[in-house]
Amino acid sequence: MPLYDLLTGPMLYTWSFFIALAVFFIGILYRIIGFFRLNIGPNLPVFTMAGRIKAFLSGLFGILASPARIFHLFKTVILDVVLQLPLLRQDFLKWVMHICIFWGFAGLFFFHALEGYVSEVIFSNYLSTLNPFMALRNIAGVMVMAGLVIAVYRRKTHFRLRQISRRPDYLAIALLALIMISGFGLEAAKIISSGVFYEMVEEYGSLDEEELPALKAVWQEEFNVQFPGETIEVTPELMEEGELLNEDNCAACHANPRSAFVSYPISVAMTPVAGFFNRNRLDALILKIHFLSCFLALAYLPFSKFLHILTTPVSLMISGLAGQQIKRDENRATRRVFDLSACTQCGTCTSHCAVGPLYEILDNPWVFPSERVTRIRESAWGRPMEPESRDAFSLGSFICTMCNKCSQICPAGLDLQDIWKETRERLAEESLPDPVIRIRDLRKKQTPEKAGLQTPVVIKPGKNPLIASLKRSFQTATFSQCYTCLTCTSTCPVTGVTGEIREFGSAPHQVIHALVLGQTDLAKDASIVWDCLTCYKCQENCPQGVRITDIFYQLKNMVYHQEFGI
Repeated sequence: MPLYDLLTGPMLYTWSFFIALAVFFIGILYRIIGFFRLNIGPNLPVFTMAGRIKAFLSGLFGILASPARIFHLFKTVILDVVLQLPLLRQDFLKWVMHICIFWGFAGLFFFHALEGYVSEVIFSNYLSTLNPFMALRNIAGVMVMAGLVIAVYRRKTHFRLRQISRRPDYLAIALLALIMISGFGLEAAKIISSGVFYEMVEEYGSLDEEELPALKAVWQEEFNVQFPGETIEVTPELMEEGELLNEDNCAACHANPRSAFVSYPISVAMTPVAGFFNRNRLDALILKIHFLSCFLALAYLPFSKFLHILTTPVSLMISGLAGQQIKRDENRATRRVFDLSACTQCGTCTSHCAVGPLYEILDNPWVFPSERVTRIRESAWGRPMEPESRDAFSLGSFICTMCNKCSQICPAGLDLQDIWKETRERLAEESLPDPVIRIRDLRKKQTPEKAGLQTPVVIKPGKNPLIASLKRSFQTATFSQCYTCLTCTSTCPVTGVTGEIREFGSAPHQVIHALVLGQTDLAKDASIVWDCLTCYKCQENCPQGVRITDIFYQLKNMVYHQEFGI
């Protein structure tokens, strides 16, 4: 077969479809294997892939063997997956967006793309050119386009979404928009195409040459078909004859396209350039664009955020059945990897994150939960992190307060809390522990003599800029009110466990007294500052209202800025 025919004829669609389908299945198989092979968190304990598959099948059998759990699963599918009620309770506009894209695209996929396997089986009289199928196809397309418009609007106007939106997000929107726009354009081009009309007459019609003008008149006037270079004298007699011919030869398969309420107006708008379209058979070009964009999306799906179309419903079912209470470690390891692929990057967790505002101070995108999910997923699937980014990622991971709000509000049902916990343990294993611990150890290594009593305390004359900055702060200006009554030390659980306050820096009152004396270096290096549990007992019990815990926070912030320049 000549290469030209292969690239322009029907074989183009056949070969491109099977190639895209092969890439899709290979990608899906690769993902499924990864769910049971990859690990998030410390290297130990290590579960074999076979052991994790066995644990998954055991859990699945437990669900199928329980009528109560099957009923709960069915309820989860209806309420959470089909109707997406958790999303409705959070944000009505986002719910409308997801419903439009989800149901619109599902309708087009099953009842249009798979019409030979679904529509023709369900509807005995189905043809894509009949009503109500043309109208329903346009409704589904409009739903998807409306969802995409809302998606772009939200990402452009929502403060947090604008900060976390990346090229893959807009690429996914652009690819879906290309499929929808080319679909509407294809239908409109077919409506005005005289070439499509002649192909239909040649393949299905049984008309004499002298009958053809009458049929052309009807299709020109009522179906908006354009015949460039031909002048058809439309008369009542010709239209009457054409109506009879259309009823006998065409009406069973072709309804009036005006019910395609989007495509038909587009075809009317294309009428001035219909001659150019028909002479160059641009309907065939749009057909290629539409099919190839669909095949590209199919092949791209397993390797893109499109994968959540398949994984998010499963994640919602898992969350509906087990929540955050999966018991077997093997299944928890599998779920962590799976959840990373179920993330839709909707930004809900980031919008509600308690530490999200720190991005404005630190300019660290990994403060945002959604950004950490992306980075953890990329690392798990084999994309190593650049050395210069590891400290920033570690800071973003440990600055999280582990409040679990992100898991509770995640519309995809992800157990993000478990992912954060395991990621932190992995970072600590790689010598990237909590920044507070790292700074404490670093300070001890740099100035070990300041931690003990070997160095005499010397009152420094003049103004101390650190003391001045503390006094300017509402939270920390109260240290000068301390009269060392030791109430803070008596209520401190850290000193209560150690029982040792003879060494300087091991008790809260010593730090406050050092600040009163202007010994800021001693205060910053005090072990109690870095061992503080932030339980606020010292601050709550202080009879003078000294904000001891807040002062410790301020000291740690100052040291962090000194060490890392942030």
